[in-house]
Amino acid sequence: MRAVASLFVIAFVLFTFVGMAVAKEKEMSGEVVAVDAAKGTLTLKSGTVESPFDCEEGSMIKDVKVGDHVIVKYKMEGGKKIATKVTPKKKKASGGY
Repeated sequence: MRAVASLFVIAFVLFTFVGMAVAKEKEMSGEVVAVDAAKGTLTLKSGTVESPFDCEEGSMIKDVKVGDHVIVKYKMEGGKKIATKVTPKKKKASGGY
């Protein structure tokens, strides 16, 4: 019985921490206003807000250009936004994003 209770406690703790890690990833979309693949940095403008991102891998932005519309998935680390995925945003049939 004690072993079963221990397993439940371990499972609960693991699922709690995994859930917290997943919940920390955020998303932002907008227009690229600055990009430096060599440094692994990207600045995105959404509305009136400009947000800089450091990228986990500079190669994820090697084809990104100023003026592109993208979706950035990121996490906060040490007060900085760290991009984990950068995806081009597709134009709508009406011509907008």
